[in-house]
Amino acid sequence: MTVTEPRGKKMIKAFWLGDFPTLLGGILVGLGVGLALGSYSHPYEVCKRMYDSQEDIAECVWIKENP
Repeated sequence: MTVTEPRGKKMIKAFWLGDFPTLLGGILVGLGVGLALGSYSHPYEVCKRMYDSQEDIAECVWIKENP
């Protein structure tokens, strides 16, 4: 999976061979997973899953942000 440079350093095969669509695809998948996890763990989203009324959600968010 890796290719050795003349100076002995290893580079990612996708980068070394110029397979940028594969490299870009991996970056985009990682970005998408990061955004999904960040959205899922946001205090408002966590509280919205726990409570029904807007007042309870607001109080829960305030408690989570101000320990």
